[in-house]
Amino acid sequence: MKYRRNNGSQLPPEGWHYARIASVREGKQAMTSFGPSDTAVFTFVTDNYAAVTQSLLMAPGVNFLLERLIDSALETDADEVDLYDLVGKRCGIKVEYREWKGKVYANVVDVCAVDELQEVDEDEEGGWLRSSYSRN
Repeated sequence: MKYRRNNGSQLPPEGWHYARIASVREGKQAMTSFGPSDTAVFTFVTDNYAAVTQSLLMAPGVNFLLERLIDSALETDADEVDLYDLVGKRCGIKVEYREWKGKVYANVVDVCAVDELQEVDEDEEGGWLRSSYSRN
């Protein structure tokens, strides 16, 4: 049996993707302009099987992205959330490339609920979520 290796880019295309939260773990402490902040490291897997790992700040008010992720993936308004409850949940993620120390990385720069992606796709002629699930 033969297998052809994929030596191309493993990065998902830039733009919006349907994704599932595959894992979450405790990250390293990060220094912000407001002082130190704990981080949570999320791994998202897109519908076309590309994985994107993103570290999110956990300090209240410092990074709205974690709040948006919780609101998008969980239906709760609880004051305290167990981040492990997000594993397995679906959401929309916006991927952008960033260069750091000479390498290009995929970063999650925005999130939304799956139904928000579906609404936009249905509203726009031809939709903007094509086979690669990317927004052009």
